[in-house]
Formats: sequence, C-alpha cells, structure tokens
Amino acid sequence: MAKPAARILVLEAMLGAATLLVLGRSFQVQVLQHATWHARASKRRSGDWIVAPRRGRILDRHGHPLAVTGEQYRVSIALDQVRDTAGLRTHLIRDLNLPAARVDAAFRNDYPYFNGPFSAEAIEPIRSIRGVSLQVVYRRIYPMETLADRILGRLDDNGTSGIEGMEKALDTLLQGRPGKTHYLLDAKGNRLEAPGPPAIAPVAGDDVYLTIDANLQAIAEGALRHAIDTSRARGGDVVIMAVRTGEFLAVASVRTDTVSGKQVSTSSAFVEPNEPGSTSKLFTIAALLRANRDTTPVNGEDGDWRMPIGRTTRRIQDEHKLHGPVTLGETVRFSSNIAISQFAMRLTPAEQYETIRDFGFGAAPATGFPGEAPGLLQRPSLWANREYTQPSLGQGYEWEATAAQLAAGYGVIANHGVVMAPALISEVRNDRGAVLWRHRLDTLRHAVPEGVARQLMAYLEMVTDSGGTGEKAQLVRYAVPGKTGTAKTKDHGYRGSFAGIFPGDNPQVVIYVMIDHPQGVFFGSDVAAPAVRSIILQALASSESLFDRSRLTAHVNIAESRPVAAESVSTQTVTLPVRPAVPPSDRMAVPAIAGLNLRAAVVALQRAGFEVRLVGRARVRSTVPAVGDSLPHGATVTLYADSSL
Repeated sequence: MAKPAARILVLEAMLGAATLLVLGRSFQVQVLQHATWHARASKRRSGDWIVAPRRGRILDRHGHPLAVTGEQYRVSIALDQVRDTAGLRTHLIRDLNLPAARVDAAFRNDYPYFNGPFSAEAIEPIRSIRGVSLQVVYRRIYPMETLADRILGRLDDNGTSGIEGMEKALDTLLQGRPGKTHYLLDAKGNRLEAPGPPAIAPVAGDDVYLTIDANLQAIAEGALRHAIDTSRARGGDVVIMAVRTGEFLAVASVRTDTVSGKQVSTSSAFVEPNEPGSTSKLFTIAALLRANRDTTPVNGEDGDWRMPIGRTTRRIQDEHKLHGPVTLGETVRFSSNIAISQFAMRLTPAEQYETIRDFGFGAAPATGFPGEAPGLLQRPSLWANREYTQPSLGQGYEWEATAAQLAAGYGVIANHGVVMAPALISEVRNDRGAVLWRHRLDTLRHAVPEGVARQLMAYLEMVTDSGGTGEKAQLVRYAVPGKTGTAKTKDHGYRGSFAGIFPGDNPQVVIYVMIDHPQGVFFGSDVAAPAVRSIILQALASSESLFDRSRLTAHVNIAESRPVAAESVSTQTVTLPVRPAVPPSDRMAVPAIAGLNLRAAVVALQRAGFEVRLVGRARVRSTVPAVGDSLPHGATVTLYADSSL
C-alpha cells in the first residue's frame, strides 16, 4: 500500500496539471481567440436592423397624388430612462388606444414593446419622451381610392414590391434603397433599437408623374360605367390620348367578373386585343391613298353582295343599303362592308399589310405597362386565302388590336400622318424634387403623307355629319370627326365602338370608346358615340379642363341640326357662266372648298368640270363626294352649307 506522502504527491501533480490546463485554455480564449469570442458574444447581444425606405409617390401629370406612402410606427420603451412612467402610461392608454391591462402587463418588463402600427397623429404626444423609441412602418395609400386603380396596380402582401400595373413596372424606381440601424438585446432576448441615428440612412424612392390627367380619368371612368349600365353590356374601354404628344391622358376598362357577376376594373385597354370592326376601314383606305391606287367608286350592290371567291361566293351585307356607285367617302360615312371589300382588293397584300402595320398595329405600344399586348396582324405569307383575308382586314376582322392601339392609330390620322411614340410616364423626380428624367416627344415615322391624312380627316367629318353613322357624337360648337365600329364576336355577340377626334379643325385628343356585348341595340353609333360626346361635354364643363374651351362663349356659325339632302332645306342646282379650267378627262378629283363662300366654291367645282348641287346656304362645310374623291367629268357634286348664321 502506497505511503500517504506518495498519494499526496500524485494528487498535487494532478491538481497542478489541471490548473495548467485551465490556465492554458483561459489564455487561448482570452488572448489568442479574443476577437472571435468577442464577436460571437456581441452578435448574441446586438445586430443590424434593415430600415425600409419610403416608397416613391405616383402622381398625375399635374402633381395630384395617386399613390403615396404614409408613415406608421411601432413603439419600444426603455423604462429605466423614462422619468414619468405614470404620464407615459396615460399617453399609451389615451392616445394609442391601448387597453390598460395590456400596458400594465408590458410595463412589468424593463423594455416594453407595442407592435401597433400607430399613426403619426397618435404617437405625436410621446415622440419626444425620453426612453421612447419609434420604428417607422410604411403603408401604401391611394388618396383617390379606386381612380385608375388598375393602371396604378398594387403591392404584394408585405407592401414592399409592386406586383401589378405601374407599381410593378416602376418598382425599381419607387422602392428606394434600404438603410441599416443597430439593435441591442436585453437579458430576455427582446430586440431594442439602439439610440442614435441609423448606421446607414435609407434613401426614399423616386416620385413618378404619369401622363394621366386625374380629372379626365374620373370623367372617362364615369362615362364608361354609365354607357355599360345603359346598354347592359359586359364591359368596355375608354382611352383618351393627346394627338401631338402621344400621351395617354385617361385609360379606363371595366369587365364583368364571371364568378361574382359584378363590374370590376381591369387593364384590358392595354392587354386585351379584339377584332376592331369598322373602325379599321380607315387604315385600308389609307393604304389605297398611300399607294395611289384606283379610287373609282364601286357598286353598293343594294346592301347585299355575293363576293366571288374562286368557285364559291362570300355573302357580305351592309346595314345601310347603298344603291349604285359608292365613293371612298361614302364608304366611310355609311361604313359599307361591301364597298371596303371591293376597294381592298385593289391593293396588293403587302400594301394593305404594311400600311396597317405602319400605323402601329401588330406591335405593343411600348409604354412600359406590364403585359401590354401587341395585338395580331399576320404577314401576307401566312394568309390562307388572299381573296378572303384582304376584305376581312378592311372590315376589321382577321386582325386584333387593343383600345390603346386603336386610339394611337387615330392619333396618327389627326397628327398629319405622323406616328408619335405613345407615353404613359411624364417625368421622374427624386425625393428632393429634382427632375431625373422627363418624357420628350419622339417621332417614330410617317405612316402616310400629310395629304392622305387630311383626306382621311375629311372622310371622318362626313361620318359625324347629319346622316352619317356617327352623328350622335357631334356637337354644336365643335366638329368631332370620327368613325363608328360594330364587330361581331365569336360567341355571336357584338362590340360597339367609336373613335372621335376633338376638335376637328385643330385636333387635341382622340377619344376611343368600346362597349363589349351590349344588349339590345349594339351598334357603335348608339352605344359608343354618345359616350364620346358625353366625355367631351363633361371635360369642357370642368374648370380644370385640358380641352380648348375658347368657343364656349364665342359666337359661332354652326347649326345644331345640320342639313342633308333628304331634309326639307334649300336645295338647288347651281350654274354659273364658268368654263372648266382644264380640258375634260376621264376622272377628276373633287377640289378642297370647305370654308369658302358659296360663289367661290361653285366656281372652283365648275372649273374642275363638275355639276353643282347646293344644300343649305351661307359658308360651305362639306361635299359629297368628299374632297379628293375622283369622279367622271361632268358628275354632280353636292355642296353642304350651314343654314344659320
């Protein structure tokens, strides 16, 4: 058995070794690994907190807010720093509307926390109290509620990223850059905001100004819903576009939800193409004029025609049954499917396709709106049968366009044939108001020469004149040229539409209205043209109107009821001792005489080799056939003149 002294020696050696081991480990941790263990400890006691930036605003063209970000707050308190705990408790109960029991329970901790979020008004009384820390929480607000809601879009459930509309398209501009702040953990692991400014301050998102006019947008939405309700339709679109700039001033779409049966706002004007119907006739006529093809009048076939196609025929009918020769102007005025089909066959497939394409169809407008559709316009090489497709294109079938594209197409006609780049964004500014980007006018191309555009405008004026299909869009003091459209849908319904240009003599805007599946009367002349007229009248009545209001108080020589040949007005054949200025030829073009006095107009027509028939008196307003139409030498031209002064 070992002696006690030996056992003590072994024990002391073991204790000494253990002591050296502890001291070595302590040296390793506290000296050699100090930085590593210090970082781990700090990480468990503190960390960095991402500070969300304020999302940028979306405003209309005048700076009226459409989407803004409001501040709300969460509250954390360091009770050991609060000098008047009872007073703070009162504020929390009274101003933040917190239950007393909840406040008392939270105050049992050293660092009570209230998630809220609370409004800026509610937290104002406690904002400056020592020991109170506020964490900002942002909430998206739409001050005009549902106005332009589908154009604006929406954010995700977290309220941080855009997932629809312009909120999505502009997300990178609107989001801003997040900041960073430091936080501490108390003994119980509660996260507390560290005192002092953020380590990295957040940068607010940029403000975006749309080209939309909030006043016009409200008028357009109201007129659209009224037209839908009146016609018991499934929905519709309205687009108002500035002619000279290509800017969208108002865009509204409504469809009936198939589940609930309720009307809901949509973005259909940008994303849902449809066959346009008769509003497309102008683009085939533009191709005829651009290519300088034969415009000799065609046979109206009494409104019912069997068009030969190979060994078979295709039945084409007109609502307005036209007898005898039909000119280009009459084709537009009475929206003749029979006439446009015959005129279309005078074009090569390339001429028709390329002209329609050059007006902007078959390509998305490139406004930046998410999901905007290019429509459908097939190349001639893909056509199954030219003899079938060319008349169909003229009538507005076998190709598709959105409401936005059709408005832009008529904008080209009103803008002397010049295609402007469409725009939905006006400018971008930072949070200090400095302009970072501004929309500049961008001319893309000339779809047709200016003379052709003027001719098309003359045809459109005939449409809204008395007896034309679009006369329900006409005003007393302003001319509103335009074109009606009625397209049959694949489910045997209809879409009625009207594209109007205001004012006719100095175009400012194009207003396009489409009513989807109206019940009962379905023609564009009945369901869409009155809506265009209503929009113009409401816009003119508005004190903030963008429209030309100069004629509202001026004396004008326009009669409310414009005469036509069938009405009981002064009608006479006029003959003056004037010889034709040019020798007779097979065909002559009707000269431009609108605005002349009667004698000057009659002289101009007779010198061109035409007989003259007068309807009305005073100054000349229009002719049938229209200016530019070619007629045989000696044919009769009817002059329409205003009958009141």
